[in-house]
Amino acid sequence: MRKNLFIILLLLIQLSCLNEKQQAEKILKHYIDVKVDLIRNYTMESSVALWNATVSGSDTDYQKFVDIDLDFNKSNRKTPDYFSPDRFSSFSQNVFTNEQDFQLLRKLKFSGLITDTLLNRQLNVLYHTFMGSQIETERYKSLVMSEMKLWQEFSEMKVVIRGKKYGTRQLDSIGKKTNDAPLLNDISEAIKQKGQSIAPDIVRMVKDRNGFATHFGYPDFYQMSLETKDQTPRNIKLLLAEIELKTRNEYFEAKSIIDKLLAKRFNIPISDLQPWNYNNELSSFLPQKFISKMDSLFLDNDPIQKTALFFEEIGLPIQDVIDNSDLKVGPGKSGLTAMINVDFRNDIRLIAGIENSFDGMFRMMHLGGHAAHYKNISDDIPYLLKTPNSIVGEGIAHYFGNLASDYHWLKSEVKLDESKQNEFVLVCQHMQQVDRLFRCRKLLVNAEFEREMYQNPDQDLDSLWSDLNLKYLGFRFPDEKNACYWATNKFNVSLGCTVHNLVLADVFAAQLQHSVEVQVLKEINGVSTYNKAVGTYLIRNLFYYGNLLPWDQLIEKATGEPLNSTYFVNQLVGNNRTRNK
Repeated sequence: MRKNLFIILLLLIQLSCLNEKQQAEKILKHYIDVKVDLIRNYTMESSVALWNATVSGSDTDYQKFVDIDLDFNKSNRKTPDYFSPDRFSSFSQNVFTNEQDFQLLRKLKFSGLITDTLLNRQLNVLYHTFMGSQIETERYKSLVMSEMKLWQEFSEMKVVIRGKKYGTRQLDSIGKKTNDAPLLNDISEAIKQKGQSIAPDIVRMVKDRNGFATHFGYPDFYQMSLETKDQTPRNIKLLLAEIELKTRNEYFEAKSIIDKLLAKRFNIPISDLQPWNYNNELSSFLPQKFISKMDSLFLDNDPIQKTALFFEEIGLPIQDVIDNSDLKVGPGKSGLTAMINVDFRNDIRLIAGIENSFDGMFRMMHLGGHAAHYKNISDDIPYLLKTPNSIVGEGIAHYFGNLASDYHWLKSEVKLDESKQNEFVLVCQHMQQVDRLFRCRKLLVNAEFEREMYQNPDQDLDSLWSDLNLKYLGFRFPDEKNACYWATNKFNVSLGCTVHNLVLADVFAAQLQHSVEVQVLKEINGVSTYNKAVGTYLIRNLFYYGNLLPWDQLIEKATGEPLNSTYFVNQLVGNNRTRNK
């Protein structure tokens, strides 16, 4: 009898727990149904405003972008009638501000009752999104305004050099082509002054973000940013350290050769080379005559049309996205290259200034990768889980962008002079290995600087920047107090805790390339067989899922193995690496 009573009591307890669990999941489902359309319309409205601001560059459009954020998260309006959305009628104010809603999500998150994987991932997205509005209104406004001010300051940056005003694209062009070392010194000095003017704003933004993070129990904003994106800071740090160690010798060996070339180019001793004599992370260290050879491949091959045709051929058409984009070079146009996702396959827009050059081909293929990815996220994926993790998203874009410097791909896509075949092979190897090696090491500088700055924004940031550049790159910055060279770097303007994702994206791109070659093309460098099977593979194994799975699980599912540095490091330091002698 006692045994039967015990069993009955146990069943009642289990049933009670089950009912509580079902009730909690029912509440969450209802909440998501009520809120998701409002969130979607806010996201679309905000994206359109960002597009308008980026295209026009006007203060009015940037302010409208900020106002939309404040209207949705922390209303800055005295009268509700003042606000009127441009396009989306169900747009609503203050959706994320409601403290009762946040407390409901908090209870559900920490109750342990939401065990359904799909619901739990949506709950995490909602909870982390609501966190942003659970601070004082004025503090929130200040944070949003400072972030937008810095974004606008850098994207629209203009500096005066020798009496003439230049934008970022013009400065990049000068840096790639000039042999005038004093001119580069002048440019660096002008940009440094810009950095000095915004450095206090960057530090203030970091401290504000850290204050926000500690409000929710995190040690700093960096830790919070990673943990809310399925990332473990310790694991990320270990992987970056592994890449640094495995590429160190090859990097400094390559740098010794590049130093000789740069000293000859600028007609100065190697000891006089300054950090600004080296190109930025997207430029090549090839002599200009070889860059010109690569550019010549695209004089009669419009990168925009070539990209559209390639993606059509592999079963990932993006012509509709291109038609909806702003890709031509124009006077005064921002140097920004970006995809703005308004509503996934329904409205994706690209912005860039694409010229008929190798750089134009590289950037267009990168953007094409983003567009194809977002277009093919399944409609069956809940809206809150559609936006991919940035490691996966950037990795896919890097995979396609890297094809622009792959000799086998180029041979199949453009007409190459067969008498110059060996020359093009060497140039492509240099771009894929030496230039990417430099880019990787520069990103490692920024990734560690970002992490260390959030851990202690009051430290001597000039010394931190100098020490990291010396460690990773062998660059020696002048010993100047409050020089703020670190603030001239575009990554450090936003400090969004995403720089490390670009390194991991390169790692994933190399692993994805290997997987496509082995699983789809059935051979290494099987570019000649690129066809719709590639698109089918990418959709079924990657694109379809959006953010349905944690990024590391999705990578393992798509490539058959966990993310690892093997393929990326092999690309950078393999035995076939060609040095430019």
